[in-house]
Amino acid sequence: MRLREATDAAHRRLDAGFAAHDLSRKEDYAVFLSAMHRAFVPLEAWLDGADPGFLPPDWSARRRADALRADLEGLGVGSERGAETASTLSGAGAPGLLYVLEGSRLGGQVLLRQVLASPDPVVRANARFLRHGEGMRLWPSFVAWLGTRPASEHDAAIQGALWAFARFEAAQRAVD
Repeated sequence: MRLREATDAAHRRLDAGFAAHDLSRKEDYAVFLSAMHRAFVPLEAWLDGADPGFLPPDWSARRRADALRADLEGLGVGSERGAETASTLSGAGAPGLLYVLEGSRLGGQVLLRQVLASPDPVVRANARFLRHGEGMRLWPSFVAWLGTRPASEHDAAIQGALWAFARFEAAQRAVD
């Protein structure tokens, strides 16, 4: 609850920035996926290097960068390297960063409907990123895991979430 309240403004800004894109159109979908790639790949790489004690035990099943790359390739769009993630963020910030990545999975379900409604079969065929984890109940298991984190990590988790949102906002500006 604290994470949601602390990140509400950043979340609304990010959603508003992407609202102008019609993901049923190949060009808009490619812009959206390119922005996701610019943020997602480095954030997942940062998490890969984090202390495993700050990650859920099923972290590797949650990774979506490969699905994102495959969708971009399927659309015929190159996937440029994302911005580096050098940061002073502590390992205790990882749960907050994961909150943003896992939350995007929920929002992705709404966006998936646009993609699947596309008249373009190429768009419809490249929804691996948005479909990743279907049927796996990843959000409820993440929330349960998050609830086990000690209260002493809450402030660091909020910092991690805000840091992740800032990476997504920068990626969005870079591709628009």
